[in-house]
Amino acid sequence: MTEKRRKDHFYFLARRLGYRSRAAFKLKELADRFRIFRRGAVVVDLGAAPGGWIQVAREHVGEDGFVLGVDLNPIKPFPWSNVKLLRLDVTSPGAPQLILEALPRKADVVLSDLSPKVSGVWELDVARQASLVESALKVIDEVLKPRGSAVLKMFQGYSFQEAFKEVKGRFESVKLTRPRASRSSSAEIYAVALLFKGGEG
Repeated sequence: MTEKRRKDHFYFLARRLGYRSRAAFKLKELADRFRIFRRGAVVVDLGAAPGGWIQVAREHVGEDGFVLGVDLNPIKPFPWSNVKLLRLDVTSPGAPQLILEALPRKADVVLSDLSPKVSGVWELDVARQASLVESALKVIDEVLKPRGSAVLKMFQGYSFQEAFKEVKGRFESVKLTRPRASRSSSAEIYAVALLFKGGEG
C-alpha cells in the first residue's frame, strides 16, 4: 500500500468508525499486540488532543475504568462520566502532581503521544521529542503504579538512545515497535513499556 493510500485508508476508516483521529488505529494495534489494558483500569493519556486515543482507551477499560486526557490544546468533551479532560502543559514543573490529583488512584497505564511542532531541522526535532519523553517520564514516576504499563512516542535519531535508556531503566520489559497506521515517512517509533519498577530505575 502506498503512503497516500495508507493515509487515506486510516483517515476514512477513522471517520467511518467515529474516531477523532487516524492515530486511534496505532493504539488499537498496540493494545491488541501487547495487552496493555484491562477492564476497570485507570489510564492517563498525555498529548491527548483531539481524543482518538482516549476513545480507544475507554473502549478497553469500560465503564468501571477511568481515562484522563491531558493536553495543552482544548479537547472537545466526551459524553462519558469516567473520562476527564485536563488542559495542561505537560512540560511544566507542577504537571505531574496536578495529573496525580486528577486521578481516582494511581494509574495502571500512561500513554504519551506527545509530539513537538516539527521545525524541519532534524536534529532539533529529535532533541525536542526526547525532551517530551523526559517530561512524560516525570509524569510516569509520579502517577504510575508499580508494575504498570506505558506507551511512549519517540523519534529515531540523535538523542534517541539516551531517552530510550531512561525508559528501559524504569521498566522490566520495553519493546520498540512501529504501528501500521504510522506514516512511512515518519521517524516515529513507540516504546511499549511493561512492569514499571516504581520509580527505582
